Amino acid sequence: MTKRQRPFLTKHNAASPSEFLYYASGMPMKYLTRILQRHERTVKAWMAGKAVIPPWAVAVLRLRHLEHELTLDQMGVQAIQREPQPIVQRRPAANEPHFVCQLRLDIA
Repeated sequence: MTKRQRPFLTKHNAASPSEFLYYASGMPMKYLTRILQRHERTVKAWMAGKAVIPPWAVAVLRLRHLEHELTLDQMGVQAIQREPQPIVQRRPAANEPHFVCQLRLDIA
């Protein structure tokens, strides 16, 4: 019985570097390496374009992103974020010249 050979990873079946960087942006390196179960050197090589990015890596990050959005939607957070926020006009600081004029109007 022979072992099943792993498919060769070439530039023709690799994931898009821009898509990988989009989903990996904002994640700390330790978290990213733990999610992808790869060494930090490997992930840095993928980000620098020195190594071919496997398609499963982008699929894992995309799935995490979609699951996060689904969780927010189920908790109702996205509905709250979509509501129009009231416009709050801030009061000028006491050391600004506009504050003096406002005080004079309030007193009169």
